Amino acid sequence: MNTFQKQNKSWSPLSKVLFKFICTYFTLFIILLFTVPFIEVPLRWFAEDVLHWGGDFHTESTGSGDRTYDYVRLALNIVLSVIVGSIWGLKSKDKMNYDQWHYWFQVILRSFLFAAMLLYGLAKIFKGQFPDASLELLLQPVGEMSPMGLAWTFMGHSIAYNIFIGVVEVLGGLLLLNRKTVTLGSFIIIGVMTNVFVMNLTYDIPVKLFSFHLLLMSLLLFMGDWYRVKLVFFKNENVEKIDYFKPKLNKSFQKLIVGGKGIIKGLIVIIVLIQCFVKFDLREQLKERSEFYGIWETKLFVKNRDTLAPLLTDSYQWRYLIIDSKKKATVKKMNEALDKYDFQFDDVQNQLIFNRENDTLKAQFFVNFKTDKELYLKGNLEEDTVLILLKRKPKSDFRLVNRGFHWINESTYNY
Repeated sequence: MNTFQKQNKSWSPLSKVLFKFICTYFTLFIILLFTVPFIEVPLRWFAEDVLHWGGDFHTESTGSGDRTYDYVRLALNIVLSVIVGSIWGLKSKDKMNYDQWHYWFQVILRSFLFAAMLLYGLAKIFKGQFPDASLELLLQPVGEMSPMGLAWTFMGHSIAYNIFIGVVEVLGGLLLLNRKTVTLGSFIIIGVMTNVFVMNLTYDIPVKLFSFHLLLMSLLLFMGDWYRVKLVFFKNENVEKIDYFKPKLNKSFQKLIVGGKGIIKGLIVIIVLIQCFVKFDLREQLKERSEFYGIWETKLFVKNRDTLAPLLTDSYQWRYLIIDSKKKATVKKMNEALDKYDFQFDDVQNQLIFNRENDTLKAQFFVNFKTDKELYLKGNLEEDTVLILLKRKPKSDFRLVNRGFHWINESTYNY
């Protein structure tokens, strides 16, 4: 396949076949990715009657990119690419302008990669992808975390690191907007996406298929200038300036494209620079917080007028009440078990009402704030009368939060 970016009329038969297959595969990958609502029925038929995997799978978004549906779509992508690519590649009378086709194929890859890098980059810059550790997570032992949860906690700890990684991703995407900087942009994206793909593999993060395809796309763009890269970095030889292939486009349309690219670059650079100084946390701003927000540690637990001893084997007694977002509460028992509730506060009756889907009885408590750091709950829990004294535990009690940054360290602080 001719991957050189300049106009080259000497396309070999093998390079033509390879180009047609690769072009078909990645174009179909992008099309199938955006046509989920329209391909569910044929996908189920394909999974059931062709692959014999069964058609009972879900297509709704779950945050995972490695669902059964995604693998079925990938299999369909491969099969269609072989069929279409073979028919297209075996044409005896081929009068295609391969340079023009190659140009537009690169435009598709550049546009898709730019959008992906912008989406992921800005999500990191504004801390939308990796949030701070939740209150519940601060109480969770490391050994109880999933590999993905550990990776998310590590990435979410520092907004500065998020901004750094996000800027690199956005920079790689922006460089793809100009043909002269495609090689540099794709090289940056290769580095970023290799790290992302390996992290997805080693931390069981279910975006392996998508990240691998982004890596392949950036490699394809980089290979477009591989000959010159090889001469400069491996042979220490001079290279000639590229004579880019230029498709015939309306001059007004060309000016519109150039102007649009300039506006996009300017806006993105301004947005990123502002965030570097402001450090606006998008998730925190969008989160609805309850007036009961915080980690509440049990200091006294009375059940049916009996004060319970704080035994770590007790599956009934609360150890912590965790309220991170509005109308959601988590109770951590003494034995580390978690109960998750929806709750509402009746400010007229001064009552907290906790309930779960499978509960026949709601837990109801009268509320009394002794101070802003102490909370009394008195009411009914699982047909028992209880009195609970809770004390707010500040986030600054946690080493992960209070350690901070130090220029000078006389010894390691690795706990």
